[in-house]
Amino acid sequence: MISVDGLTVEFGGTTLFSDISFQINEKDRIALMGKNGAGKSTLLKILAGVRQPSRGKVSAPKDCVIAYLPQHLMTEDGRTVFEEASQAFSHLHVMEAEIEAINKELETRTDYESDSYMELIEKVSAMSEKFYSIDLTHFEEDVEKALLGLGFMREDFNRPTSDFSGGWRMRIELAKLLLQNPDVLLLDEPTNHLDIESIQWLEDFLVNSAKAVIVISHDRKFVDNITTRTIEVTMGRIYDYKVNYSQYLILRKERREQQMKQYEEQQKMIQETKDFIERFKGT
Repeated sequence: MISVDGLTVEFGGTTLFSDISFQINEKDRIALMGKNGAGKSTLLKILAGVRQPSRGKVSAPKDCVIAYLPQHLMTEDGRTVFEEASQAFSHLHVMEAEIEAINKELETRTDYESDSYMELIEKVSAMSEKFYSIDLTHFEEDVEKALLGLGFMREDFNRPTSDFSGGWRMRIELAKLLLQNPDVLLLDEPTNHLDIESIQWLEDFLVNSAKAVIVISHDRKFVDNITTRTIEVTMGRIYDYKVNYSQYLILRKERREQQMKQYEEQQKMIQETKDFIERFKGT
């Protein structure tokens, strides 16, 4: 679904990662792991399209919807909690208006055999198919479920977002992203401002309702419960494990032991070569 090819990020004379490549497939639930400063958040921003790499590219289908929850969020005031969460469906209202406008144009035109007329027919057909495939009959119920699941009370729904702290506003934004049902959901520390009940609700949603998910989180239990694949970012490269966090720890330990063994054997060979050269120097 999404292809990452030869990605390199350099800044300030430092290479954050070099020539990394991997695929993101439908229904993948991926944990990005690595030390602070390894480049996890930068990689997420590149996947979201809010930052450009030094080299390489990220390729996705034209109709692929990517939603991104950053670790720090700037929010706007002016709406109630319910209204802001309902903005998840604003693009559908735009699509509906565009479909209506195209249909009106088609009604007034008479150049039925022209290429441009046929292109409009194809466009409105594709848009209509996508629009009517989405069930909006229960959208208010869906908004309620998301807000309640993330810890809001019903009496909060009509309060202005300006009444709430940054952590609670992050919950509103998270609800909005989940309601969009994107093809790929990018989450940077989504549990930072959630209580236990909200985390459990989010886990259930991501496992049972979401499509592809990529998450950065220091909450190891959360990561273990939701992911089936782990990508470790370290020393400018990545290691891709098709397992959850607990299994990743076991495989990482085995990999590091193997790397250490190879290093020790290499050092032993170097020393033996030096000794051999020194021995023949004296003859």
